[in-house]
Amino acid sequence: MAENNPTPNPNETQPTPQGNPAPAFDYDKLASLINGKQSVTEDTVLKSYFKEQGLSADEMKQAIGAFKEQKAKNTPDIAKMQSEVESANNAKLTAEVNQSATLEAVKQGVDIASIPYVLKMADFSAVTADGKINTEKLTEAVKKVLDDIPALKAKASENAGGVQKIGGDGNGNKNLTEDALRGIFGIKSKK
Repeated sequence: MAENNPTPNPNETQPTPQGNPAPAFDYDKLASLINGKQSVTEDTVLKSYFKEQGLSADEMKQAIGAFKEQKAKNTPDIAKMQSEVESANNAKLTAEVNQSATLEAVKQGVDIASIPYVLKMADFSAVTADGKINTEKLTEAVKKVLDDIPALKAKASENAGGVQKIGGDGNGNKNLTEDALRGIFGIKSKK
């Protein structure tokens, strides 16, 4: 004999009704209803508690007001916190872009004293996407500034490493050199 099982087996798939769309809910309205219910419940609980404490109606109103004020002070401002986090992330990303741009400027031969000017003139608006730095666009931004103002690049002689010549080439007047040395050491001339 077959039994009718009123509870469905969880492993069996249930047919979904066709043609009946899911009802649309106004989630904001639901949230406000829930908040209103919580507020009414909170007020009821507070009145009951203060009544047990033996407070008069005016004292209860003042105590409830003080409680709500304290609660509001202790409730964190989510929007403010989110804006502070976003602000910090933007500052971090800007610092990373400036650091990468500085390295790129050095690679392209920019004089160290000119790097701040290159950073101020470069358009880095298209360099970042989703919090990541696009190095190709960064290179293009720095290169564009250097193409527009080639004077910002260091001259080859300034950038060349190695020994730089200081003073004469050694083919000068021997007497002049001896006189200079005597003057330095305070030796009187033989003449």
